[in-house]
Order: sequence, then structure tokens, then C-alpha cells
Amino acid sequence: MAIITITTPFNIDLEFKVADFGKRVLAWLIDVVVICTYYYIVQNFILKPIGVNARESTVAYLLILILPVMAYQLCFEIFFNGQTPGKKAVGIKIIDIEGKEPSWGQYIIRWILGLGNYVIYSMPLLIIINPLFIILLMFFYIPDVIVIAVSRKLQRIGDLAAGTVLIDANYKPDINQTIYKEIEVSNYTPLFPQVMRLTDRDINGIRNLLNVKSKGRDNIEYMQKVEYKIKEVLKIESHIEGYDFLQQLLYDYNFLSGNK
Repeated sequence: MAIITITTPFNIDLEFKVADFGKRVLAWLIDVVVICTYYYIVQNFILKPIGVNARESTVAYLLILILPVMAYQLCFEIFFNGQTPGKKAVGIKIIDIEGKEPSWGQYIIRWILGLGNYVIYSMPLLIIINPLFIILLMFFYIPDVIVIAVSRKLQRIGDLAAGTVLIDANYKPDINQTIYKEIEVSNYTPLFPQVMRLTDRDINGIRNLLNVKSKGRDNIEYMQKVEYKIKEVLKIESHIEGYDFLQQLLYDYNFLSGNK
């Protein structure tokens, strides 16, 4: 299991599990099924009934069939938080190497350099022309497989160029050493489960900040900055602020750690 720790520009450490090969392949297969299903439905229930074929109406085929298939991965990843239907189904997603959501430019670079994607785009047509062509096109995956094998973060060519990495979105760190704060409520419900993405160092920092006796202006301002950084990086929206917010994070962290 490959675990990476990313230090964000906000000086907060986030732990991620890199998506394993099996999940990548399963996500790929699901996306292939989705694309082939789309191709079949459009071909047999839209184009054929109205008498459109590739020779007579290349433009119609291009607009209705080919372009949507080519834009499938890019559009889903941009508008659905780094996930295609296949990635969503198996619980993996694309993130920036700094732990944030990738920009459109990063998605586009990753998409252009995804040589193996052209197998997916071509597969529906190749199945009709000659399925054996698919075997030949699988060689497009060889460069990515080699790069993934030697990359510390299991990145393919497109990931390296775009500054992205494919992670397991369902991963929750296995915390053995935590900063416990006794919770007396038996039916406690955590408010911020995202706190489990923080490391022990972050939790120690929060604890130390809360233990500072001084309530001076500088300490309050620093606490507000820490609160802002954590909310932005972990994408937390809450009306709870300042000391109460950080204390709630400790409660949630300790509860979730003790109940894994």
C-alpha cells in the first residue's frame, strides 16, 4: 500500500493512499462499458432510425458520436471532482500533488498525454471493424505502465506532466498514536470526519494551540488563520469558529481514531 504525505501551501499535512493497480483497471473497464453502451444506443436507436450513416453524414457522426466519446473523460473529471463514472464507482480520484483540486489546465494536460485513452475512444469503432485492432492499440499503455512502475507516487506520464496523482478517495488513515481527549457523550456524532486526513503533527499543533493560556490578540489572530487554512484545505463549511472549531476537530479526531 503506497501512502503519500502532501504538505499543502497552508502548511497542513494530508495523507493519501495512492490508487492501486487493480482499482485503476476496474475503473477503466467500467468506463469502457459506459462508452460502448453510449455508442451502441446512439448508433442503433438514434442514427440508424433516422437513416444517418458514417459515409453520408460524417458531420453528424462527428458531433453526436465521436466528440462526446472523446470528451467523456475530460468533461467528467473537470465537472465531477476528478472522477469519471468508473473512478467514482471504485472510489478513486485525481488530485493535485499539493492536495488540492486540479485546475482545468492540469486536467487537459493529463487528458492529452493519456495515450491509453485513445484505446477507449477508438474501441467502439474497432469492435465493429476488427476487434483484433484493440490488441494492437493496447501497446499504447506500455509507456504509462513503465512510468507508473518506477514512479514513487505511481504517476503515469500525464500525471507527471500535469502535477497530479490518482488516489484512493475512500482511504482513511490507520492512526495508532493519537492525541486523545476524553469524550463523555456515549452517542457522540462527529461533525467533521474530514479531520482524519490530518496527520499526528497537525493534531499536535492544534492541541498545543488550544493549550496556550494567553488570549491575546496575536494568539486569536493566529488561531483564526489556522481555522481558515484547515477549512479551506479540507473543504469544511461550518459556522463554528475559532477555539470552538479547533476543539471540535480534536473531539472528532479522537472519537474516529478510537472507533476504527
